[in-house]
Amino acid sequence: MNDVIDRLARLTPSPAAPAEDATADLRRGHQALSRRRIKRAALGGVALTLALGGAFGGIALTSDPEVTPITQATDKVRLVDYDGTQMPGYTVAKVPEGFVLQGSDQYVLAVARPDDTSTISDFRDKIVVTLESASSPVEGATDTTVDGRPATIVTTPDGATVLKYAYRDFTVVIQMWNSIHLTDEQLVEFAEGVEVTADAKLSVLLFVFA
Repeated sequence: MNDVIDRLARLTPSPAAPAEDATADLRRGHQALSRRRIKRAALGGVALTLALGGAFGGIALTSDPEVTPITQATDKVRLVDYDGTQMPGYTVAKVPEGFVLQGSDQYVLAVARPDDTSTISDFRDKIVVTLESASSPVEGATDTTVDGRPATIVTTPDGATVLKYAYRDFTVVIQMWNSIHLTDEQLVEFAEGVEVTADAKLSVLLFVFA
């Protein structure tokens, strides 16, 4: 026992660490914690960006200024010959590829995707053809022709494209929703394949957006 006591008495206490070292260690600990928090927040931001990108059809990761954002390319649509059943009021020669004649009630002809289950009075994501009495000029419209007939084409504030052209004593109105990416020239080509039959009637348009 005395040997143990003697050995303990000979031990020299370690010198206390300088206050500067303790402060530096504490600062490094805070910096490491901040880096972990920033990394966690960045990963959460990427996950949110991916979720929003999936909801809205595009992905843009811009945390690195040297990385070019990834965006969804606009699908190109081409016109193809239509060989299906024609509808009362109008016949068509061409439709956008993958589209069908959804229906007609003699006032409105709707051209839509095959899985569209909305009514023909809902113009979203469609091309619709109607007949109206002669209309006044539209401000901002571009002059063109459809089979040699005077016509105008204009983009509405919500992005839809409207083509109007004279037909006998009336005006044919073709509206293309902004989710269908035909060019103006293609829309004119579509119009040149439209024939108005004796069943067509002047339309009283009821827009359904609900």
